[in-house]
Amino acid sequence: MSPPPSEPPPLQPKHSASRLVWIYAAFASLWITLSDQVVAWLVSDPFQLARISTFKGWFFVAITTWLLHTLLRRLLAQITASEDQHRVLLDFKTRRTEALLDLSEASQHMDERGFMQYGQELAEQLTGSQIAFIHLVHEDQETIELVAWSKATLANYCTAAYDNHYPVSQAGIWADALRQRAPVVINDYATATGKHGLPAGHAHLARLISVPVMDGGLVRMMTGVGNKSTRYDEQDVETVRLISDAIWHIVQQRRSQAALRKSEYQLQLVTHNIQDVIWTADLQGKFTYISPAVELLSGFKPEELLGKNLSAIVAAEDADEVRQAIAKVIADHAAGLAFSPLQREIEQPCKDGSRVWIEVNVNGMYDDKAQLIGMVGVIRNIAKRKEQDRLLQLANQVFEQSQEGITVTDAAGIIVAVNAAFSRITGYDRAEVVGQNPRILHSGRQDAAYYRAMWDALTSVGRWSSEIWNKRKDGTIYPEWLAISALRDLRGQTTHFVANFSDLSQSKAAESRIQWLSYFDPLTGLPNRTLLQDRTALTLSMVQRANEPLTMMLVALDHFSTINDTMGHHLGDQLLVETARRLSVSVREQDTVAHLGGKEFVLVLPGTDQLGATHLATEMLGNISQPCKLGDREVSVTASIGIVSYPENGTRFEDLFRAVEIAMRNAQAKGRNTYAFFSTELYDQVLAHEAMTQALRQAIANQELSLVYQPQVDLQTGQICGLEALLRWTHPEYGQVSPVQFIPLAEKAGLIISIGEWVLNQACQDVRHWLDLGIMVPHVAINASPLQFRDNDFVAQVRSALNTSGIDPAQIYIEVTESALMDDVPRNEAMLHALKELGIQLSLDDFGTGYSSLSYLKRFPFDQVKIDQSFVRDIATNPSDMMLVKVIISMAHGLGMKAIAEGVETEAQCDIMRTSLCDEIQGYFFSKPVKMPEIEQLFSEARQLPEHLLRQKKPQRTLLLVDDEANILSALKRLLRRDGHQILTANNGAEGLKILAEHRVDIILSDQRMPGMTGVDFLRAAKALYPDTIRIVLSGYTELQSVTDAINEGAVYRFLTKPWDDDALREQINKAIEYRQVIEDNRQLENQVYNTNRELMAANRKLKDLLQQLQAGQASGPGCASS
Repeated sequence: MSPPPSEPPPLQPKHSASRLVWIYAAFASLWITLSDQVVAWLVSDPFQLARISTFKGWFFVAITTWLLHTLLRRLLAQITASEDQHRVLLDFKTRRTEALLDLSEASQHMDERGFMQYGQELAEQLTGSQIAFIHLVHEDQETIELVAWSKATLANYCTAAYDNHYPVSQAGIWADALRQRAPVVINDYATATGKHGLPAGHAHLARLISVPVMDGGLVRMMTGVGNKSTRYDEQDVETVRLISDAIWHIVQQRRSQAALRKSEYQLQLVTHNIQDVIWTADLQGKFTYISPAVELLSGFKPEELLGKNLSAIVAAEDADEVRQAIAKVIADHAAGLAFSPLQREIEQPCKDGSRVWIEVNVNGMYDDKAQLIGMVGVIRNIAKRKEQDRLLQLANQVFEQSQEGITVTDAAGIIVAVNAAFSRITGYDRAEVVGQNPRILHSGRQDAAYYRAMWDALTSVGRWSSEIWNKRKDGTIYPEWLAISALRDLRGQTTHFVANFSDLSQSKAAESRIQWLSYFDPLTGLPNRTLLQDRTALTLSMVQRANEPLTMMLVALDHFSTINDTMGHHLGDQLLVETARRLSVSVREQDTVAHLGGKEFVLVLPGTDQLGATHLATEMLGNISQPCKLGDREVSVTASIGIVSYPENGTRFEDLFRAVEIAMRNAQAKGRNTYAFFSTELYDQVLAHEAMTQALRQAIANQELSLVYQPQVDLQTGQICGLEALLRWTHPEYGQVSPVQFIPLAEKAGLIISIGEWVLNQACQDVRHWLDLGIMVPHVAINASPLQFRDNDFVAQVRSALNTSGIDPAQIYIEVTESALMDDVPRNEAMLHALKELGIQLSLDDFGTGYSSLSYLKRFPFDQVKIDQSFVRDIATNPSDMMLVKVIISMAHGLGMKAIAEGVETEAQCDIMRTSLCDEIQGYFFSKPVKMPEIEQLFSEARQLPEHLLRQKKPQRTLLLVDDEANILSALKRLLRRDGHQILTANNGAEGLKILAEHRVDIILSDQRMPGMTGVDFLRAAKALYPDTIRIVLSGYTELQSVTDAINEGAVYRFLTKPWDDDALREQINKAIEYRQVIEDNRQLENQVYNTNRELMAANRKLKDLLQQLQAGQASGPGCASS
């Protein structure tokens, strides 16, 4: 490439034209002025003068034409030459520009040094130089480093090594460009002054251009070219400067890009290999970047979250707070306030639905003009830290809330921490003991050797524990269990000791108490059975050696359980304590009085014979029966006392105690409030009793138990409506044993639950058997003993029996005695509801014979009340019994239950039950209890009550008249009694409700305007309590809206006005009675349909079973079918 042309001198056409004009003007002026004078001087002839003047004019034209031609040709030559020079210069600048543009592309394929060489070669070519070099200047501006020669320089002239550092002060005049911070041009290096010589291996210099590259106010690079064949000019300087600047900027750009790539790579390494999530967001809080760690944290990929708001990745309950916080910092920045970094601990929902605790840090992101352009932050998984905090908090709670005292000391044994239990046990506050030595707690009961052994154990094995005596702040000494452990660091050095201790004062007292309770009764303070046995054995050995008699008494308070149940256990306990005191003051010091628990006391009397025992027993009976003050009541009790003698009735405690129990039961059998001595006859009875109990244990396995059934009859239809299952025991030796005899045995021996379960399963199987025969038994009633009902497995037993038999649960009635319900009312209520949920019916047995409580009874879901035979037995002769029966029936109906009377043995009793509106009867009048075949015969015969004993035979109707005017009641009573109705009257609604509770009422005729309660309100209450009644308003006062509402609600059947027409009123009453009869007939029809449906279901079930048997026979093959 040829060197650049010199810059041509600028061509000035305006000046050239002016000069040409001035030359022409000067010449023309001189010619005109001088030529005329010369001609006038030389020629005087006018003619000749004219010819000469003409010639002179043409000569002037010729001369001026030549002169103008000469000047114009020279001007045109200058213009042409200038244009050629400018064209060459323009071509050079174009080539230089293209070369500069090629630098950027060339840099992409070269390393830094190769690129610098390439740039120097361009400088050489464009300036016509033979050498080119680049030096880098250090930041201190005092040191330079040779970094690049052009290839031609290296090949032909230079052997100097790269990376050669030397101070600027030692550099020659070629470094003046650095010193002067301006280009240096030397066109004669040989004559130049200030040279310091050239470095070894440096190329020879003849001419030189040295150009500094400035950046940031400092010289960063120095570029030079040299040894051009001609002089260097400004164009060469400009070329070197442009190439140098381009090289420097491209190198810097490459370095910046390399640093950026390195930074990005390092950032990528960081963001891909740390568990923290790094993110950026715009000013709306939407993610613009989020690192891959977010997937490990939450299960969401980064691309799933880009564009979403930061508040979208937090729990819903935290989203508003995050949005508000971000909005606030952006608003603060807009207002000119500094960005306040945010930090929140929140829960983040994960992709799988779980949650993880995170810490969100938010900072501002700014551009180079300090303008907020977004947000940058870190999300950190703090689940482990939260868990550590929780464990730390838990540890602190354990430390503070531990019931054991905890002391922490340093390695020197100085207390650094104690917990609340320490202060509670020792009496010292934290402030009083922190910084102290635990010796402040020493009681002085342990010597120095004890503590040396403790420290030896801590030093050798790191732990020690023992029972120790320490001293509280108040000086009291107490026992404690102390355990000390040494805490060691990673180097195995002991840093702390932790002591756990528990106050043994209470446990020591408890041990003493337990030891005392092992031998004494806690209520009375008397010896218990264990101590009684020990003392009896010791006393027997003493009287045996002394050949003396000994008497043992067993004292049992009569009816103590009744006092407990009616007055409360706390008063029962007071009675036992008082009885213990009275017995203790009745005996001698050498005698023993023991309390065995409950109502029984035992006395062991050494040296007392039968006569002395008789006197003492009589005295004790008198003492015990003395009135006793219990709370605000005075109570008198009696006792039954059994007496045995040594050695006649036994020589060991076991023998004597067994005998005294028999004697005490004999005293109870004699009527209580007496004493009885043991006899062999009593013993024989006990043996017989135990033998029968043992036989009863084998009764189920030996198939000695059986069921008989007594029919229950509906008084409306006269038909059998159910059966009661009754248990029988037939023993090979005892024969037929009465239930009255063996049921108490079973209860006492704990057999009643297993026997009751057998009865339940057998009865269900019998119902199944009858269904299979096509006999539809409406229901079977099964008695549940109190013990069986209290069994927690009873409901499961009933469910199992129903499932095994496959019968309809509605075919089973469970009869529960009233006394069994009063023991634990909430539990029993839940039990009854659980039974009802199975679908069975419930019957209340022996109602009125126990502790009756209507407040409890109405909570129980019974379907039926059974009137005990004790009320039925004398009902035909005893008005009180009749009244009680009617009350029970009315109460049952009022509670929505049926009433059944058991023990009905005569027609009179049956008729009374019919007229008393009893629903069902059971007893010998219809049938005694019979076995299954006879039951089947009864159903096949369709046996029923005589028709004249049925309730459906024109029952007398009962009318209740309610009016606050006596004359109205009297007139109505006279009018309506003529039709044979039973008339009841009341003066107001409250009295009317009371009568309804006591009597079965068919029709209610009530006034509307009465004091206290209006007629409509009264009839609404009557409808809620007794929905079967027919309710009529008879009133002269009309409040239309309330009456209309009552009629619409069904509370009022008719509204009649006063005064009334007698015949019209009687007609309305008769219509109401007919309406009532229709209701009853419909109910009876529903019952008949129900029973018929059940019979059809049983027949269908039997038919289905037969079809299945036939199909099974056909499937088994011809051989089986023929057999």
